[in-house]
Amino acid sequence: MKALVLGTGLMGTAAAKDLINSGVKVAVGGRRKESLSLCMSKLKSPKLETFEVDASNRDSLIKLLRTSDFDVVVNALPEKISAQALKAEIDASMNVVDMAFVDEHMELRDKAKDKEVTVIPGCGVAPGLSNMLTGYGASKVDSVDRVHIFCGGLPQEPTPPLGYKVTWNLEGVWEEYVLRARIVVNGETREADALAGLELVDFSNVGRFEAFYTDGLSTLLYTFKENEKFGDIKEMFEKTLRYPGHAEKIKTLIECELLDIKPVQVGEVKVAPRKFLTALLTPKLELGEEKDLLVMRVDVVGDNECKQYTFDLIDYYDKIRGVTSMARTTAYTASIVAQLIGQGKIDEKGIVPPEELGMRDIFQSILQQLSKRDIRIKRSYTESAIFS
Repeated sequence: MKALVLGTGLMGTAAAKDLINSGVKVAVGGRRKESLSLCMSKLKSPKLETFEVDASNRDSLIKLLRTSDFDVVVNALPEKISAQALKAEIDASMNVVDMAFVDEHMELRDKAKDKEVTVIPGCGVAPGLSNMLTGYGASKVDSVDRVHIFCGGLPQEPTPPLGYKVTWNLEGVWEEYVLRARIVVNGETREADALAGLELVDFSNVGRFEAFYTDGLSTLLYTFKENEKFGDIKEMFEKTLRYPGHAEKIKTLIECELLDIKPVQVGEVKVAPRKFLTALLTPKLELGEEKDLLVMRVDVVGDNECKQYTFDLIDYYDKIRGVTSMARTTAYTASIVAQLIGQGKIDEKGIVPPEELGMRDIFQSILQQLSKRDIRIKRSYTESAIFS
């Protein structure tokens, strides 16, 4: 098996390392020589191949894919170029695991089937593992009533100025806070303000976090309309977890129009407030030498509110290997699924939402592989009777 990882950041590097450790032949593609060199220095593998390629350049990417013998591509790319890269990869008849999700992915379903390739979009931790756990919970009931997803990548201790450190990309965080969130109410998709729906959620041995709506249901927004198990669903949402007080600080930034993208005149120049804020706060909010924490909970309630499956994941920075919990849970999930595709154990053609994997026997293999990497999910089940 041979895999190509596109992207040389934290997630791409972690995915490549996991694939190498699993005995997979790996190549890494990136736009800049400097980032490729840095990635090589971190991976320290004499067998690693690297390719200088711009994933947003269709012709360049297709040429690479058609002149190589990759079994699967793992995309660790920014969302803004994810869809165009995936279009090129499908046209080149490549199987793909994409850590990101954008709605344009679902528009490629017919093309992926026609090309007889397997594509798993939104296959990280959330979306990704959260969707698989939703699918697994759904497989245990006759009909789903409610799905609640909570997830947050955080520093292990709240730190000023926002009680938060960036575990991936600050621009992506701002986008999360300003986009309206799609949720499901009584079987219909509705929009809610990001940061709305504020509530407190407790995790034993970790602490209390605040949770608010963000637009993170990804493929579930499509699956619930097509899978009969979700036919009577009353509520489904995804909320981001942060330390208490964070949402109020972000609301202040929004009210001050500091997350606006329209340029304003400042002296002799025009500058977008969000761009300025990103430049100002990136050094303050970078995780740096601090250790991070990933907390996630998925609740699936079904059969007329009689059955509830709860899945909790608490993961910590890997001190030995120097890998963040966000990279572990996101990149390792993508790596495991890519390996299963390369081994022919996931072979359905077309766009395959992660929740569909959760509904199948293959999910036990995914859980076993995560456990081997010390990523363990606590499962609990409660049942109540209906009294007439």
